Amino acid sequence: MRHVALFSLILGLLVVASPEVAAKGKKGKGKPKVTIDEGSIYLGDPANFRKPAVVDVDKVYQKIPEYREILDRDLDDSDPRYLILMRAASDKFRAALDAVSEEKGYDLIGGLGSIQIEGKKVPEITALVIKKLPE
Repeated sequence: MRHVALFSLILGLLVVASPEVAAKGKKGKGKPKVTIDEGSIYLGDPANFRKPAVVDVDKVYQKIPEYREILDRDLDDSDPRYLILMRAASDKFRAALDAVSEEKGYDLIGGLGSIQIEGKKVPEITALVIKKLPE
């Protein structure tokens, strides 16, 4: 009988200290409200993630030479060179996202404002992504 009481006490302490209970707060509010613009997600599964981040896509693309060439030459999507350059720029963007995700453990990355979690600031990783851009 004494073992059952001790087990109950330990189990009670574990439940109080569990992350799920801690996330609810003292009043048991539940999980924070999460809002995701799925059209602006570049990496990960919006339905299943643990560590999200956001990136300023425009700032990253401005650092990619192929994208700057598109802007400098004022190319549009009707020009065959545009498609080739844009593909190269997109590949570099994705490689940098993958590298940061792997290194830092981010499993959901979207554009600025695309991931909002009530009461939490979602990390902005633009500088990290720019540093990982391939040459």
